[in-house]
This record gives sequence, C-alpha cells and structure tokens, in this order.
Amino acid sequence: MPGGQFTNLKEQARALGLAPRWPEIAKAYRDANELFGDIIKVTPSSKAIGDMALMMVSNGLTAQDVLVRQDIAFPSLEMMV
Repeated sequence: MPGGQFTNLKEQARALGLAPRWPEIAKAYRDANELFGDIIKVTPSSKAIGDMALMMVSNGLTAQDVLVRQDIAFPSLEMMV
C-alpha cells in the first residue's frame, strides 16, 4: 500500500467509523488488490482498491464473496464518470 494511500485510507476509515477495524481493512486492501489483478498503484487505482476494501469490511464481505455472490450492488459506470 503506497504511503499516501495508507494515510488517506486511515482517514476514510476513521470518517466511516471503521478505524478500530484497521487490521481487517489492511487485509481487505490486500485481498481487493488481488481481485483487481495487483495493478500498479497510482492515485486512481490505489483509491479504487482502498474504496473496495472499505466496502468489503463495512459489508462483511470476503474476496470469495465478491467473486461468487450475485447480490452485491456495485455502482454503475455512469455514476463513476
């Protein structure tokens, strides 16, 4: 996890009330990174991985859940543009 991402992700976790769950978030970041194919970490990609990690922890999802569950709502691409 890049240093800037570490700082930003910790602040996002705090703002969401997830700071006490930092060890879970760090593991979810690693898992989300693998789900995304261990892509190069630059601001957009590291942010996407961090957001995914926070979503996974806040919703109690594992990497396996993300791969197999059909009932997970992801934002539409139109919302991301």
